[in-house]
Amino acid sequence: MDLRQIELFTAIIENGSLTAAARALGVTQPAVSAGLARLERAVGFSLFRRDGRQVVPTSEAMLFYREAVRALAGVAQLDDAAAAIAATARGSLTVATNPSPGIAWLPRIVAEFQRTRPDVRLNLLTRSSREIRDLVAARAFDLGIAEPPFDKKDSVVRRYRFAAVTALKTNHPLAMHETLTPALLDGVPMIGLLPAHGTTPAIAQAFAAHGADLRIMVRCEFFATALNLAAEGAGIALVDPISAACHAAPDIVLRPFTPRIVYEVAVLKPAQSGLSRLAEAFAGEIDRHVRPYLMEHGS
Repeated sequence: MDLRQIELFTAIIENGSLTAAARALGVTQPAVSAGLARLERAVGFSLFRRDGRQVVPTSEAMLFYREAVRALAGVAQLDDAAAAIAATARGSLTVATNPSPGIAWLPRIVAEFQRTRPDVRLNLLTRSSREIRDLVAARAFDLGIAEPPFDKKDSVVRRYRFAAVTALKTNHPLAMHETLTPALLDGVPMIGLLPAHGTTPAIAQAFAAHGADLRIMVRCEFFATALNLAAEGAGIALVDPISAACHAAPDIVLRPFTPRIVYEVAVLKPAQSGLSRLAEAFAGEIDRHVRPYLMEHGS
């Protein structure tokens, strides 16, 4: 038996005759009769008996009808599930991120993504960039967000470069300047990230090139922490522009920094693996969110 035969059978039951069933299905009566005959041969028992011009379902037919309705409902659910998956409205997604995006700006993207896809389940893992790069080969996530270096070029979905900005309190004397430089920040208390962070040597080189004293008073791991320290007046921080834009402190101002300090991050996929439609959709949301902050448009 096939699905079409089941549909013909239930239409006869629900419409009371072969003629009415044919009309409801938009087919000819001979087509309904032929389909019914094939179904009866398949099941091995009679489904209807003639009563004048009417067909009356047998007791076996009514038992079979209840199962047929369940089967058709299951097929309809399967169709709905397939449509939802195709529309990236159902499924699960595991995103592994290094802490800075995971703390500062990825939660907003996740929330916006789920508002339009309430049936999608997301697992958000926070790992170091090195751990995420190592997990590429293990295929332990659908998407990863990590800082360089990237040694598996086939795993890089999109690569983003941002110019770091300075964050300082609104009442800081240097807030009056439109752009901050090493000369202006000579000997000024600063907040820095740990030596292993990619921006740390670039900042040190910029100050050294201009003969300025880089006076790091506090070091921390994440841009979000640096922003909170700047908001408390612990010093001036050089941070990525997305984290800065997401920071809620009203008494912080942002100023460009010259020379340009580049912060880089990439969206990664598991090695030798394609992206699911859901992962592609989430990567698109990341791209839409971060693109306005890029040094130059492009991935």
